[in-house]
Amino acid sequence: MVRLLLEWMPCGPSLVSQVDDTGSTPLHFASPTGDHLSVAVPPCVVRMRDSGGLSALHVAAGMGHDHVAEALIKACPDAAELRDDRGGTFLHAAARGGHLKVVRLAIKKRTLRGLLNAQDGDGNTPLHLAVAAGEPAIAEALMGKGKVRDDVMNNDGQKPLDLAVRSTSFFSMVSLVATLAAFEAQSRPERRDRVQQWDGREITKAIEKTSDSLAVIAVLVASVAFTAANNLPGSYEQSSGGTDPEGKEVIKGMAVLQHEAIFKCFLILDSFALVTSVLAVVLLLYGKASRSAGSWKTFGAALHCLWLSMVSMVLAFYAALAAVTSTAAVRGIAYNIIRNALFVLLAVVSHFVSPRVSSRTLSKYLWHRGCHSVIVQQYPLVGAFLRNLILFRVANYVVVLVGVTTVLALR
Repeated sequence: MVRLLLEWMPCGPSLVSQVDDTGSTPLHFASPTGDHLSVAVPPCVVRMRDSGGLSALHVAAGMGHDHVAEALIKACPDAAELRDDRGGTFLHAAARGGHLKVVRLAIKKRTLRGLLNAQDGDGNTPLHLAVAAGEPAIAEALMGKGKVRDDVMNNDGQKPLDLAVRSTSFFSMVSLVATLAAFEAQSRPERRDRVQQWDGREITKAIEKTSDSLAVIAVLVASVAFTAANNLPGSYEQSSGGTDPEGKEVIKGMAVLQHEAIFKCFLILDSFALVTSVLAVVLLLYGKASRSAGSWKTFGAALHCLWLSMVSMVLAFYAALAAVTSTAAVRGIAYNIIRNALFVLLAVVSHFVSPRVSSRTLSKYLWHRGCHSVIVQQYPLVGAFLRNLILFRVANYVVVLVGVTTVLALR
């Protein structure tokens, strides 16, 4: 029905150019639906704006319909230059709404690249709005492929990097700062003693709330590891006398499987789980008791220890199972279940705790971090978080890979 209305007449006083009390044409209503078949309209209609100064192109871009925006620009190329009442182009609307596909459309088309550094009425470029909206993917696209300027100040004298400090989400802040710093963006010139640090109260509160729960989990893991060490797989020798297969004297109470390689692997993994879980408890209690500005460091170390203890416990479980199971098929099924589950779990956890930036951008940030002394002062947690994230990934994948391979070789 919408398409029939839009194709009623080519232009002029027709249904397609009629407006309601807000100044909206049928095209304004059709564009947000994402139906690119409904935008085959004359250029004069594409240029029409509503009472807020929004054209159909602004509406389509604000809704993230890149194919509709492309069709509208093709029908009326100069519509891309239209400004709303706030002085923003369709690219400002896309950046504010976090619509990466529309932004990529402007980056891809040479005729639209002049809009990448365009300022609205408040002096904000699309990069400013992307940072303010907490969209690191758009910021990365604009700075990486779009080659936009990062030194443009808005009417408040703020560069894009200065707006990252307003982010209320820790992960969003880390992603934005890492992205901007990777492309050597700078904040506005300012005295060091007046640099506004990112408000980390959210992280401090989260650490305090989470520490208690993690301490309970760490104690439980330590208890399980201690119990497993006192209930060894394969039971114990019931009497003294005689010799074992290695010619050593059998002593009552000794583990029956003490000379088996897979049993020794179980003991090592269980001991590692016990030590790391106890260490996690100590770090969590120390961090909570100290309440110092650096308590997040002990919290991060405790997370590493707790995660490694849980992975070691899972591997120890498989080692114990393999030590007392003679059926190769059962061991094979258990091995595949545990191995695949661990790798999937690591991938999922890494995804949720990772900032929304590419590995290339993260590498660039860490490589150039020494050149960003002001950024380090303004966002002290960013570098530490990213280093801990990389350590988490590397350490856990190495532990899982080595542990699974060793247990597989000894089973």
